[in-house]
Amino acid sequence: MERYAYYVCSQCAKAYYGGEARCDAELGENFNPQELVCGGCSDVSKAKMCPKHGMDFLEYKCRYCCSVAVFFCFGTTHFCDTCHDDFQRLTNLPKGKLPRCPAGPKATQLTGEECPLHVVHPPTGEEFALGCGICRNAQTF
Repeated sequence: MERYAYYVCSQCAKAYYGGEARCDAELGENFNPQELVCGGCSDVSKAKMCPKHGMDFLEYKCRYCCSVAVFFCFGTTHFCDTCHDDFQRLTNLPKGKLPRCPAGPKATQLTGEECPLHVVHPPTGEEFALGCGICRNAQTF
């Protein structure tokens, strides 16, 4: 219980897993309790259920760059590995200071026009579900 962070959803009042406790400890008390929303109540990603695999293999875009997320912290934010290592700086950046797509890790502005994920997505700083990871990977072969 000390290793993982659990939160109470502000909408349904049920507890849910929100990442590792070490991330929460480093963030401190600087959060809005209304932002704590479980996956069942969240429409943050406008995610669609895969007809073949359900919601089990849903992938998300990193909130701060155009990479696939591998961490879910604070019960609100998806990070790629590199952005997760710099989360204290990134979470304090105003949205106006975030790069436009294409964005590299650690909120670096990339040159060119093509997104590394090859998808149309909301601006950097917003959560976005990429869809079913199994189906996305199957399409690349």
